[in-house]
Amino acid sequence: MPIIESLAAATIATAIPPAQMPSSPHVFSMSCKVTAVNGDLATPEGRARAIDWWRKNGFTKLWLETYRHGEHVSSERLAEERDAFRTAGFEVCGMITPTMLNDPPPGAKEPQMVVCWSDPVARERMSVEVARAVRLFDTVILDDFLFSGCGDGCARCAADKTSRGIAGWGEYRRTLMSEVCVHDILQAAKSANPKARLIIKYPCWYRHYAERGYDPARQADLFGECWIGTETRDANPEPLQACWIMAWMDALTGGKCGGGWYDALDSTPEKFVEQAYYTILGGARESLVHCYDYILADDPGRTPFGEKAGSPGACRAAFERESANLRRLADILRGAGRGPFTMGTDGVSTHMFIKDGKQCVVRVNTTGKTVAGLPPHGVRLE
Repeated sequence: MPIIESLAAATIATAIPPAQMPSSPHVFSMSCKVTAVNGDLATPEGRARAIDWWRKNGFTKLWLETYRHGEHVSSERLAEERDAFRTAGFEVCGMITPTMLNDPPPGAKEPQMVVCWSDPVARERMSVEVARAVRLFDTVILDDFLFSGCGDGCARCAADKTSRGIAGWGEYRRTLMSEVCVHDILQAAKSANPKARLIIKYPCWYRHYAERGYDPARQADLFGECWIGTETRDANPEPLQACWIMAWMDALTGGKCGGGWYDALDSTPEKFVEQAYYTILGGARESLVHCYDYILADDPGRTPFGEKAGSPGACRAAFERESANLRRLADILRGAGRGPFTMGTDGVSTHMFIKDGKQCVVRVNTTGKTVAGLPPHGVRLE
């Protein structure tokens, strides 16, 4: 197996070796889905409002989505917004969400969300989207849909699996997704733009990676860089995962995990900001807020599995209150030695660091009540 699935989350967290925090300044970035790129950000007035908010809250980098769920942004519009934001002083990169690339099944109005990757039509469409994106952006991140959900019920995948002589579905999916990454993404990108740099982003459901086709150690070598989802949201019983999964993925891939990605879906404002702190504490070089649409736009756009941006205004306000503190924490921990981090039975996590020969301790209260002198959902640097 390419990854260890049998470890409990607590075991993984305590097994992560000490490491050095990034020595470069932490980058705060935001993605903009096709909905916003085609909507709010398509006018000079909309861009001006966004730029003002980004500057006030410390963002210096943007990720503009080119394709998602069957919806495209024209190359002309992407180039216009890319150039406008670069002129305003932002670094601008591209983003693709590889969903709905098959034809609709018989009798259906639209394709299935998760792609059947044994379909040559879908793979060709993926290559076209990749080539188009890298002609506009030298760096493109791929949202976390590079996995397979097909099984015995998919006749095409079942026949392909049999023809390859592969017994298990996990092995088949990993083999198939490796081919997609090499032939339909990386080769297509390099053919269209030799300078292209592609980043694969992993979801936070790490226990299912191997079975669904993800192979982080191998894929990170192919791509050169990966990212991890730190979007633990309200339902996750272990909030510290948003911290340790960042450090774990970096260790698993030999230091190739460059950033953490979190969002406001199904999250209280407190949980949204908690994810922001944990992404930094886990050692991310960059933390990406996904996305403009969920906390700043009138239309949040479509979500894949019914998740909701339930309190966008409150999440936005919570980030505004904490943005200066997030930047301050990232600056203080820059270049520090990262020691152990643990979650106490009282719901307060403790994070140990060494900076300039001195010990720094960060405590995060993940509860809705005052604990150990920390206010509800408070963060303290000691």
